[in-house]
Amino acid sequence: MITNTNCRTPSNNGRPSLSACMIVKNEEKFLAQCLKSVKDAVDEIIIVDTGSTDKTVEIAQSFGAKVYHHPWRNSFSEARNHSLSYATCDWILQIDADEALEQTDMPLLHKLIQTDSYNAIYVAIYSELPGGQSKHYYSRVFRRGKAHFDGIVHNQLILNGNAMPSEIRFYHYGYNLSNEEMKNKYKRTGDLLRKQLVEDPNNIFALANLVRNYRNEYNFEKVIELGEDGLNIPASPTDVDSRNQRLRIYIDLAYALLNTNQINRAEEICRDAINENPDSLDILYVMGDILSRKGDFDEAINYFKKYLVIKDTENKNPTVNLRIVDTYYYEHKAYNNIGECYNRLGLPGKAELAYKKAIELNDKESLYYSNLAHLYISQNRFQEAENITNTAIKFGIDNHLIYLLMGKAQIMQGKAHEAIHTLKKRIQKNNNDLNAHIFLVNLLLQTNQIKEAEETLKTIISSYPDNLELKCLMEKIKFKNGDRQSAIKFIQNTLNSNPTDASTYLTLGNLCMEIEDHTAAIELFEKYLEISPANADVIATISICYARLGRLESAIIGLRAALKLDPACHYASQNLISLEKKFKNQSAANLKNEITV
Repeated sequence: MITNTNCRTPSNNGRPSLSACMIVKNEEKFLAQCLKSVKDAVDEIIIVDTGSTDKTVEIAQSFGAKVYHHPWRNSFSEARNHSLSYATCDWILQIDADEALEQTDMPLLHKLIQTDSYNAIYVAIYSELPGGQSKHYYSRVFRRGKAHFDGIVHNQLILNGNAMPSEIRFYHYGYNLSNEEMKNKYKRTGDLLRKQLVEDPNNIFALANLVRNYRNEYNFEKVIELGEDGLNIPASPTDVDSRNQRLRIYIDLAYALLNTNQINRAEEICRDAINENPDSLDILYVMGDILSRKGDFDEAINYFKKYLVIKDTENKNPTVNLRIVDTYYYEHKAYNNIGECYNRLGLPGKAELAYKKAIELNDKESLYYSNLAHLYISQNRFQEAENITNTAIKFGIDNHLIYLLMGKAQIMQGKAHEAIHTLKKRIQKNNNDLNAHIFLVNLLLQTNQIKEAEETLKTIISSYPDNLELKCLMEKIKFKNGDRQSAIKFIQNTLNSNPTDASTYLTLGNLCMEIEDHTAAIELFEKYLEISPANADVIATISICYARLGRLESAIIGLRAALKLDPACHYASQNLISLEKKFKNQSAANLKNEITV
């Protein structure tokens, strides 16, 4: 039996004392960062080690922590409760090794533990995720002897008395690890949750956590199976915790359905969830995503805007609830999605404003710059496209797409040499950038620098000997050198293998256009559409082939079909205007000839 004595010291200015309690095992990666964040906030650090084999114990001791050893018994609550038994202070701060306390919030923490009207304090936990940052509240500070943990994994704090909400910030880094580390973490957590559900099948908290675990493992079939079952577990509408767990299941189920192309069912699930939780940021965001994928762009915009309105209210007046909000900082993504919807609706002005807002909120995301650059290029605003891609590069965003878009904008302004320099600069940064090499070779061919194009191609083709696009580039070079038969033979040999990949027909079709066999190009593009029918750009390309064959009426019909499928297909709209004018002039000339005859 350990005897607890008060650990108030003169150094804490008479405030109630505070123990940091932790359980650890092989946490050398994060532990120093964690202990550094709390060492000046607490009066003692209690660490229970459950079997570390790395430098965890040495790191803990270097911060003056009291380290105790305890066998791992497959229960986080058992270990956490054991750590509480060593605490000697008035209050306990429970923190994990992969977390850190915000330093500027220490005065608030010390102020709040001086009040007697509550026994626990909620803190705001911000979790770093691969796609952004989530936020949720949890009672991590509580009066000694007034609380304990329950549940073998994803513990819940069982509290005697009231809890005080606060915006004291904890930062959690344990969900943004390497793939191998996350795989092991999900395996360990999943095993414990499955064990817990065998003992208590209707434990909706454990089930919701297991559903999320399966989602993190990309096991969408299990998410759907368990998620549908979980929504059938009876839950009282007045039970806030049960409602929150149902909401988590709704979110993960909708996500899994969306990722298995069950879009209509995903929409049904979201509508049910919104009926129960009309102010859920996560559900509103997912609903917008679902509707945009369905092509219901106007309604998708409405849901993204609802998300932004509620988030703006939350920003101005944060409210404590026990939901984990995955999309808490997704405003920039919402604006980008709104931009995409406006673009697809043929409203480029509104799309531009949305993309700019996304960049304003997150100027490190390359997708927003590339979307805006694409928009500018589609409107023949090539200098603005060049400017925005140059801005992205100045901010350190130098992926292949940004360079390709800059090169394209420069080409359209007649700056071929600048475009070649741009692509060469990208290749200097990353000599294995296949897309940059392909673009550069095409550009060199367009400017009749055939020898340099061939030399450039040879530097990359040995690394990708089976790449069809590189092989087609070699055939283009042979064609430029006067050998058309080689390309024809290559195309036939490739087709003899009966390819099933749609991209093969697309690549070969482009080669046929290059060697001016437009009839064969049409056949290949139509084979592509048999596999992947909803592609307005390919329909527009077929129309251009018809135009080059002199079949203007067929070309115009095709371009109109492309625009009906995608009003934002500017390649189709630009060519349609010129072809309709040409067709009108041609018809007038034919009529004049008929009258003359």
